[in-house]
Amino acid sequence: MQAGVLSDPPYAGIKVWLTREVEASRIPALARRELRGWMGDHPALADLELIASELVTNALVHGAGPWVRMSLRSVEERERRYWRLTVVDPGRSASVPMPRMPGPGEKTGRGLLVVDALTNGCWETAVTQVGERMVWALLPR
Repeated sequence: MQAGVLSDPPYAGIKVWLTREVEASRIPALARRELRGWMGDHPALADLELIASELVTNALVHGAGPWVRMSLRSVEERERRYWRLTVVDPGRSASVPMPRMPGPGEKTGRGLLVVDALTNGCWETAVTQVGERMVWALLPR
């Protein structure tokens, strides 16, 4: 097999939710359901569901935009195959997502710490050329 070429299609799926059409609080559950449809009974499904739920929730809360987009694709790096889950929002906030250390009494603020633990630090944030905020995470296939 050539480097960077997979025997299966690179995209498992792409989904966009419009917050005017779907109640924002339902979108993380819809993201998990979408992943189950794309992946079936894959061993990485439970971790990807948790990562998707955290990233989609962050995009909805901090992005506060009219949409959120999630994609899952198969990638190959250094002869290893990974799932790359990406969540994008319109970038209405000037900052990129960063992990923080919440206090013991806080009920929120641990999402990116969970993503970091599940991916062994293989995740990143960026702002796209058109100003969208993007967070992606890698998990071994």
